[in-house]
Amino acid sequence: MTFTGVGCHFSATHESPEGGSPHGHSYEVTAWFREGQDARHLQQLLLTAVEPLDHSVLPDELSSGEALAAHIGRSLEGCVEVEVRRPLERIYARWREG
Repeated sequence: MTFTGVGCHFSATHESPEGGSPHGHSYEVTAWFREGQDARHLQQLLLTAVEPLDHSVLPDELSSGEALAAHIGRSLEGCVEVEVRRPLERIYARWREG
């Protein structure tokens, strides 16, 4: 089975689960789809899904990378996997369909 991946990045602020002051991160996102779909179209779908998150204050339920990956993946029809990375901290999270 083969897949098509597209990516983007965004920046957002959140509060740590442990409390403390709000702080921001830069996130990289890669979304994977089953083959047979146009990558440019998939890229636009991903950008549209991430746009409301960019330069926002994330709600508590989206404060973890895992929650972000699941939120993004579930909002993209045909998406089978999403990886969210905070590359500067070398922190990674992944959601898979099913």
